[in-house]
This record gives sequence, C-alpha cells and structure tokens, in this order.
Amino acid sequence: MRKCIIIPIKHSSSRVPGKNYRDFNGEPLMKIVLSTIVQSKSLDTIVIDTNSDTVKSILKDYNDERIIVYDRPEHLWDGNTPTNVLLENVIQDLNLDHEIILQTHVTNPLLTLDTIDKCISQFVEKEKDGYDSLFTVKQLQTRLYTLENGTVNALNHNPNELLPTQDLEPLYEENSCLYIFKREVLFQKHHRIGYKPFMFVMDDIESSDIDTETDFILAETLHKELVLNKDSKGRVVLVTGASRGIGLEICKKFHKQKWTVIGVARSNDFSHPSIDTYISKDLTSHKSAKEIMDIVQEKYGKLDCIVNNAALQICKPVWEMEDDEWSKTFDCNVKNVYLFVKHGLPMLKESKGNIITIGSVHSVVTSNEIAAYATSKAALAGLTRNLAIELGQFGIRVNCICPGAVDTPMLRDGLKRGHAGNGTSDELVESLGKSHLLGKVGQPEEIANFALFVADDNNGRFINGANLLIDGGACVKLSTE
Repeated sequence: MRKCIIIPIKHSSSRVPGKNYRDFNGEPLMKIVLSTIVQSKSLDTIVIDTNSDTVKSILKDYNDERIIVYDRPEHLWDGNTPTNVLLENVIQDLNLDHEIILQTHVTNPLLTLDTIDKCISQFVEKEKDGYDSLFTVKQLQTRLYTLENGTVNALNHNPNELLPTQDLEPLYEENSCLYIFKREVLFQKHHRIGYKPFMFVMDDIESSDIDTETDFILAETLHKELVLNKDSKGRVVLVTGASRGIGLEICKKFHKQKWTVIGVARSNDFSHPSIDTYISKDLTSHKSAKEIMDIVQEKYGKLDCIVNNAALQICKPVWEMEDDEWSKTFDCNVKNVYLFVKHGLPMLKESKGNIITIGSVHSVVTSNEIAAYATSKAALAGLTRNLAIELGQFGIRVNCICPGAVDTPMLRDGLKRGHAGNGTSDELVESLGKSHLLGKVGQPEEIANFALFVADDNNGRFINGANLLIDGGACVKLSTE
C-alpha cells in the first residue's frame, strides 16, 4: 500500500511568532521533524503544505524526490482554518490517491522514526479488525476535575477514596503528533479521526507539542538533553596536555556533554573525575603516539576526536637554545599531530571524526625569546591545512584553534620570567589584560567551549582547515597606534 504524509506549515503563529522556522538547538524547528520523516522508508510521498516563502527556502536543503511543496491557496491562509479542511484541499488539488495518508506537525520535535514506523504497521494490522484511523495520545493517570457554575466535580475518581494515581482508570489526551487515515474516511466524515479510531499511546516526553513559549523552551531543553547529548554518548575524545589549564577544561567540557574522555599528560599519578582513562606519557618520545593509540584501540576500539593540546614552551634567545630543546619542542608540539593521524587513522576513518590542534596567537604574531614555540605553532597552522586536504576524502575534519593570552599556568610562568614587569602573579595577569581591547585575558573554559563547538558535528560540520583565532582582539590593533 502506498503511503503519503502531509505536513501543514503556516508562516505566522500568534502565540509563538515564527515558531515553525525559529532556531531550535541550532536548526529551524521545522527541520527537526522533517529530518526524522525523510529517514522513513515506509513513506512514498511527503507533502509540505505551506504559505511561507521562508519555509520554502529552508526546504531547498532537502534533496529528496519524495518531497512535494504545495502552495496553499490564499483563502486558506487564515490561522483559524481547520486542519481537516487543509487536508481535504491538498488531497483533492494534488489528486493524492495513496491507500494510507498520515499527517503530522513540525511542532512535535521529539517524535521519533520508530514511533512513525510502528504507527504505520499497527494501523495496517488494526485495519483487519475494522479500525479506520489512528491517532497518537498520551495517557493521563492523575486526579482531574471539572468546574460547572462554581461547583467542583471529580472527573475520573471518587474524592472520598484516595486511590494511588497509578490505580486510577486512565484517560487519554490527543497529543497532535500523528494521524493516520484513509482518504475515503476523511471525505465521508470530514475529519482525520474516523468512525472507529485506534489510539496509539506515546510517552509524555515524545508527546511534547509546541503551542506556547513555555512549550518551546521545554521541548528545546528536552531535545538537547535526550537527542543531541545522546548523540555524544559513546563518543570518544583524546585530549593531550590534560592535567591542567586549557587541556583540563576541555576534558571537563567534553565529559559534561557525555563524551568518553581519554586524557594524556606527563604526570604519573594524575586523576580527575572528568577523565575516564588517564594515560601518562612523555610526548617528546617518538614511541608515545603509537603506544597511546594502541591503548585506545584495545580499550575502546573507536576514536571520534583528537584534541592536540599538549605544548612545550622554552623561552630563550635562539642563540642560547640547545639543539635538543628545539627538537623536543617540535616533537611535542607538531610531530605528535602527524603521528596520531598515522596510527589513529583507521579509527578516525570509521567514525568520520575530527582533529583539533590547539595552536597559538604566536602562529600569527609573536614576541621576544619564544622562537621555537612560535615557529612550532605556525607549523601547526600549516599542517592543519594539509591534513584537512588529505583527510577530507575520509570525511575527517581538521581545524586549529589559536588562543591568545589565557589565564593558565603556562601564561603565569611566562609572566614570572620578568618580561611583564614586577608584581604578584594576579597583578601581572590583570596588567596584561588591560592591554587587550576587552580589558581582560581569556579563561580556559572559553577555549574549551570553542573546542566543543568545533568538535560537535551539529555545530561545526562545515568548519574545516581553519586557523581560528580566539584572542580577545589582540591581533587586530597595530602596536604602533
């Protein structure tokens, strides 16, 4: 039997203005349900009935030959037009002759593919028993009352018997998530709910329908926690330099978003609640990268993201720097990025993962007696571009985040060396901050927030091969001014 789904999407909304295309966790609301519907292999035709140019523009993002965009006639634009009238109009005008017709709204963002397919299969089965339609409901088992002429009446219970709510006879609320009906039933009864409907019970969360601003906020919160964060569960990130500063904040941020976090640092006895597996390795050793990847493969068998944060900074004039110091700086800061790709590529290809290197503002502008560090960070920016080109064929993204002055132990250690003048550590940080356009230095959690944004495919999926400065505007003003 051929199946069609009709989705009315009007342009205006009185209680929640523009709700159908309003931002909902980074996407227009209408895209949330549509992206679920297009995954259903049970549907032969998807009709979008709309009077909105905004909606039509968003629909251009979908390359699905099943989608038909129907221009709603102007005489049906009124917000009070019954849905049943809209359904009869579009079915007649497009001459839809499908045996089974479904209807949903884009204001049910938690509706799942599993529920859609289960409703279809149940309707097909229940037809044998004489059911002519199906609609979704949520079950209510709570004490309900009516108010008539100032008199309160118990609706579904005896107020003199305090039964536990789970023992009350259930009532059912139409949740407006999904309707299934036959064409002939709609035109005979002029209603999508037929003469003998079957009720499909959904849970309270999936039943969420957006009619008010409060509904929007609650649905968006639930969607973020149950859908977006669920996508992060089971994802594995490797963070180097994880024992302090930016690296530790990155671990905290990813862990909070349900990623499994593998932290790497030199300390032998470090532990933190945000790090699921800690690996003590000296990243100046050429063997470390392969040993780390072997551990990840053996313990998790997958890797979704690498954050190359570990860095060695030796501050000396170039004529005083030892050959070994220069080499170790590049081994830690640059070579490991290449080695992690070399030994971790099979896992990254499988996950279509991404790589983030924590560079530095010193890759763009620099200062005195920091040549090895600055040169290594400039090399990272170049390596990021090349890796983005080479790994793009596998769907792997590579980006470089370049912080400016961030309040970390490394920054404070550098200020103590005397180049920033005299004073306590806090005074030196405050003084440095005043030289910024924003009057402050950055905080590690700000870099961590940015790293998670870039790593998350819901946000950063089109960011690739970029050298991303996050420096409080330090690089935009000439020092001569």
